[in-house]
Amino acid sequence: MPAPTVAREFLELLEKSGLLQPDALARIHAELSNLPPEPAKLATVLVKRGLLSKLQARLLLSGKYKGFIIGPYVIRDEIGKGGMGAVYLAEHRSLRRQVALKVLLGDKVNQPGAVDRFFREARAAAALDHSNIVRVFDVGQQGDSYYLVMDYVPGTTLDKIQEKESTLPYARAADYIAQAAAGLQHAAEKGFVHRDIKPANLMVTPDGIVKILDMGLARSLCKTDDVTGIKDRDAILGTADYVSPEQALGNADLDIRSDIYSLGATFYTLLMGHPPFPGNVAQKLIHHQQTPVPRPSAADPAIPEGVSDIVVRMMAKRREDRFQSPLELMIALSSWLSAGNPMLTALSNAALVGADSAADLLSGPATHRGLRPGAVGSSVVSIPIPRTPTGSISAITPHPTHSVSVSEIELAEPPDDLYTQPVETVPRAPTARRKPILIGVGILVVLVVAAVMALVI
Repeated sequence: MPAPTVAREFLELLEKSGLLQPDALARIHAELSNLPPEPAKLATVLVKRGLLSKLQARLLLSGKYKGFIIGPYVIRDEIGKGGMGAVYLAEHRSLRRQVALKVLLGDKVNQPGAVDRFFREARAAAALDHSNIVRVFDVGQQGDSYYLVMDYVPGTTLDKIQEKESTLPYARAADYIAQAAAGLQHAAEKGFVHRDIKPANLMVTPDGIVKILDMGLARSLCKTDDVTGIKDRDAILGTADYVSPEQALGNADLDIRSDIYSLGATFYTLLMGHPPFPGNVAQKLIHHQQTPVPRPSAADPAIPEGVSDIVVRMMAKRREDRFQSPLELMIALSSWLSAGNPMLTALSNAALVGADSAADLLSGPATHRGLRPGAVGSSVVSIPIPRTPTGSISAITPHPTHSVSVSEIELAEPPDDLYTQPVETVPRAPTARRKPILIGVGILVVLVVAAVMALVI
């Protein structure tokens, strides 16, 4: 329709859009004589009253009235656009709950594999329930439109933070990377590889929690869910600045170590203010294959050598030379987190509790930032033991063959000159419960003997 020129035409478009309930429209018509006759000024009044959003008013003023309602959701604002679709801030009409609504763009619907990939994203994200991953609530279709309903996460993506601040202090960058690793660990344990980890897909909320976005390229390692394996087998997917060597070659057998490489490139970008390798797309892909990543500490002496070691290992060309799991990476990063960091505390509690698997550490409801007390597994790792104000141990070295429990560790004040040390298991002392058992057995024997003697007598 043409753009409205008078208030009456604007209200006709508003009524056709279905944005307002009939009673709200009736109240506007009742006071129309007191409202501005110009459509733009009338729209401004309705925005100030909270009846319309700025996006809704702008589209109505351009003559558009369709597409505001998708399922039970009302489009309020546009958050951004990706390769597969647009993401909107929407509100459930009945529950008044704000969500992020990803809608597959109209020109993508007829592209081969587009709809399959869209629903693959839905399955991937719906299978994951972790506080460092954006959750998916629903997926649906309305006419030719396919939509995905996700948790609305207010915040700023790491690429925007990096653009504003250029470089981040290493402790802060390590915190963001460790949180992202926690989410990736959960995804790995569910059998998923993200395949497009980069700063733009890591959102930081106002309270500092990192959320992994856009599972659009996520691929299940489960053979029964290889939805687009044939279509993707020879395709290079991902982002050139952050893609792993094996992913750049189009390898079909990608695993979580590919995500660790991409997370390493992200870590480098946060520390240095730019991606690891320069050039056009082809040159960057060649660099990922052949050029060792520059050590951040060589360009900035303020970055510790240990942090550079982590970045270099994350971006090793051979995946066998990288950290073998996000959990192993988190343990390495724990040495460089700032004092009092909740992630450090969570890893400390997890190590001391000593549960059976990494899933116990990283999966399920979280006590803080996607972590809960659990186990660090049986990986052979050696990490420093930071001292806390109370002198308790905040990280331990798991032994490959012996479990470590709280009862086997003496939480004594360490010497002033001791900042790191291996923790050895302490032989379990005989328990005090054995004495009552022996006494009870002795009394029983005495009673039996007494009974036998009474019968003889």
